[in-house]
Amino acid sequence: MTTIELQQWRESFVERYLNKIDDMEISEELERAAKKIFSKRRTPRPCVIHSQEEMIAEVRKSVEDAREGRVTSSEDLDKEIETWF
Repeated sequence: MTTIELQQWRESFVERYLNKIDDMEISEELERAAKKIFSKRRTPRPCVIHSQEEMIAEVRKSVEDAREGRVTSSEDLDKEIETWF
């Protein structure tokens, strides 16, 4: 679904349902349901690899980085971690 299609769907949803709510109890129930739905949605962490192809590509890139000396020493990492606190 494109951004425009999503926007049109939202507008249609609001017109069909939300604009017709005339009871606070229904509004509160919808809000609770929406909160429950959104709390269950998880944003994938950026470090999560989603497919076997991506995992293989990341391993190959890491091996190449190590060969080329693009690494972080444990001492440098310790110093970096200290700045986090």
